[in-house]
Amino acid sequence: MDVKKASIKKGVGGKFEEVIKELLPAYTGYVEVQHDIAFQTHPSHTHPTDEILHILEGSIYFTVERDTVLCQAGDRIHLPKQTVHSSKAGPDGCTYVISILK
Repeated sequence: MDVKKASIKKGVGGKFEEVIKELLPAYTGYVEVQHDIAFQTHPSHTHPTDEILHILEGSIYFTVERDTVLCQAGDRIHLPKQTVHSSKAGPDGCTYVISILK
């Protein structure tokens, strides 16, 4: 999974086990599951590796550069390394899988 440009795919879907198997890097990398409480924010930042986030439950307002999109369960976010982004969980919080590609 080589991430070239930030993008959001709506309605990808998938059960927990399916998402983990699909996002687990074939070579080097790992996945983690994260839960943000209601309205938790992550200020603007970057990562040194490509990442893919898959929303399992709840919702999150995800901002890449100046564009903000409401992402919900089943949506997938592709982030190339060094992409400036931030987020704010929705009113019910958000649980998501992050695939870190090395």
